[in-house]
Amino acid sequence: MNAVKIVELKVKVNQVEEKKFHYVDLGEERNSQKVWINYLYFEEELKNKLSEYNETMGILKNGRIEKTSRGNYVIKKGSNNLFFILVKCGYRGSSYIEVLSEYSNLVKFSYYHSPRGNLGISDGAIIETKEDKVKIEWNRRGRLYGNPSKGISIIHIDGQIESVDNIDIEELKEIDN
Repeated sequence: MNAVKIVELKVKVNQVEEKKFHYVDLGEERNSQKVWINYLYFEEELKNKLSEYNETMGILKNGRIEKTSRGNYVIKKGSNNLFFILVKCGYRGSSYIEVLSEYSNLVKFSYYHSPRGNLGISDGAIIETKEDKVKIEWNRRGRLYGNPSKGISIIHIDGQIESVDNIDIEELKEIDN
């Protein structure tokens, strides 16, 4: 079982007075966070690709993420890549992500595995970067059933994930030297 996963985003539509507003939910039910998608970005980048992505995607190209004055997040047209990443926690546990790569913007979110988080709360991140890959260090707690509790992962733009489990960045530096 891989601890690091790319979040599957499902584009949803909210229609008000003939206008369509597209968004994705990060999380489940009442603990979810909406990330809105700018109309221009949707029309130019996503609309024709939804069937190609099978209406789910977790890595977006030619975009950027912005926080509005009211605290909402909006995906807009830009020149960067957006990686939506989740580190799954153990049963009744938690997880933590630290981004090691260079990034332009970082938005953290929590994924509750039950309405109040009793079954665990996983750490998620939206990482905006110019690079075609992202390197993260992660750790997680809870009942892991023999799965790794920490590691370093590289997520590539094509969706491939490379991981070194049960190691942290200091141990990796010692091995390299």
